[in-house]
Amino acid sequence: MEAASDPGQVILDEIAALEVERARIEARIAHRMLAFDDVRRTESERHADPRVAEIERSFAADELGVALHLPTKVVQDRLAQLRRVRSLLPLTWVAFLVGDIDAYRVSLIAAAAHKVRGDNHHLIHLDAAVGDYASSHTVSQLRGWLNRFVARWAPDRCAARDEHAKRAVWVRPGDDGMSWLTAYLPTADAERIDAALTQRARALSDDDRTIDQRRADLFVDLLLGRGADGASTSARAVVGITVPVTSLTGLDDLPGESFDGSFALPADMVRDLLADPDTLWFRILTDPLGRVLDTTEPRPFPSDALRTAVQARDGTCRFPTCTQPAITCDLDHEIPRPDGPTHGDNLRALCRRHHNIKTHRVAEPTDVAMRRRTPSRVEVDLAHFITDWHYAA
Repeated sequence: MEAASDPGQVILDEIAALEVERARIEARIAHRMLAFDDVRRTESERHADPRVAEIERSFAADELGVALHLPTKVVQDRLAQLRRVRSLLPLTWVAFLVGDIDAYRVSLIAAAAHKVRGDNHHLIHLDAAVGDYASSHTVSQLRGWLNRFVARWAPDRCAARDEHAKRAVWVRPGDDGMSWLTAYLPTADAERIDAALTQRARALSDDDRTIDQRRADLFVDLLLGRGADGASTSARAVVGITVPVTSLTGLDDLPGESFDGSFALPADMVRDLLADPDTLWFRILTDPLGRVLDTTEPRPFPSDALRTAVQARDGTCRFPTCTQPAITCDLDHEIPRPDGPTHGDNLRALCRRHHNIKTHRVAEPTDVAMRRRTPSRVEVDLAHFITDWHYAA
């Protein structure tokens, strides 16, 4: 008599099979992404002007981004990683195609291959060893294995130099008026900063704040040059926000929202900012549907008032997957000058990259895609305000 099968094991086997199928689907998508990019590269060769050809070729990432709902930069990085693995690590590429490893593990392996580039022996060694390890270990274990491999085999410390060149600081808005401030720094500097914050935080006596709260406050005070009296000597930062007039007058507590929609500020914080005599602000009236009431201007370039109105309306670059804040974008005449008027209905925010693509690429999908985004964030606002928000005593 056969032993009864374990129902739990049956479910586990099904999950494992689905995981393999997921990896295979990711590999099929990757294969078709490269095929599409190859088609666009071939088409771009028809241009005699190499600059126009490059714009045409690079737009493949934007088109893929629209289809995949991904930022262009993410698609560009993914295409580069996939090409690297397909051309330099054939065994790893096959393991990807059959579902032994998924797309994220492939991206980690591609990053390691980039760091040991220039030495075929090390690439062959990586390709031969990493597939089996990646298919049987967690992402964290694979990342550690790859780090050890690069540390041992990266020639002439080029990998360390590459990583050092990536140092950066960036902000990711969080919830309830808070944000994450992240820095990618050399380990020695990061450790020194961490130790210094802890040492200073512990030195504060008779303080009800937690160590983490003290560290965070000290970090801000040090960067903004605040002294014991809270005064700041730092340069001001400019932040554009839109505020419903009902919130401003205290009728409700709807939050203020950044032009690009990346963060929101609680209503009481916005009211405090606008009450500060050091805050510069002005109003842009809209109709009840949130449409900016602008007028045509008899000039080739928009005035500051019209520029600000368009920036408030659009929020970000009008290309569907682009999140470049409108404040840093060009204002593009949808109908080019001199035929197109300098009017809010004919102006749209486009980052420099997508502005150049629109100017030099004649294919219709470009303009269709750019019209797809509508400024829905302001449809219920009754007024727009711009805050020149700076840190002062």
